[in-house]
Amino acid sequence: MIERACLLAAIVFTCCANAAPIHFSVNPTYSSIQFEIVKWSAIKEEGIFRDFQGTLVFDPDHPESAKIDVVVQAASIDTKDDNRDKVVRSDDFLNVERYPTLEFHSVAVARSGAQTFVTGDLTIHGVTRRIRIPVTALGMHDQPRVGRVVAFETTFTVDRRDYGVLGNRWGAIPAVLSDDVNIHIVIGGLHRES
Repeated sequence: MIERACLLAAIVFTCCANAAPIHFSVNPTYSSIQFEIVKWSAIKEEGIFRDFQGTLVFDPDHPESAKIDVVVQAASIDTKDDNRDKVVRSDDFLNVERYPTLEFHSVAVARSGAQTFVTGDLTIHGVTRRIRIPVTALGMHDQPRVGRVVAFETTFTVDRRDYGVLGNRWGAIPAVLSDDVNIHIVIGGLHRES
């Protein structure tokens, strides 16, 4: 497994000698932003965001200079329940009218052993915190009539209270909602030659 991860990273970051930075647009068709939170200490409630944009830039000769920026429309949350969506969009949780976007902007990329980590600023509910997340390269491919595609994956956990997502009306009662929110992201980028 480690050998496969190293090979994929090598494909993504070193496939082209003397290559210039490659600019990819984050393609929602090939990407997903999902989360889950535990309710009543028993069940996992899941959701996704439907509307987001972003860019990914990296130089295969200098992977440490890679940069990713993603902006998510908070109101695009989908938890498979319209009433629950309204509650999460309200000022009790995400307050999408006041804070319409969730954002991630990377500031550094580094490797530690076989693992790649991306450090960046995550903004939720108007609060920005610097985080470090593990990233796995899924691969890169040149597809005729489509362009060059690349994909990365990450899973990490944030404490919603660190970002002021308190749920004072619905989520403040002990054991109703966990503080931890597990986030799983797949970023698929697309580059078309001009």
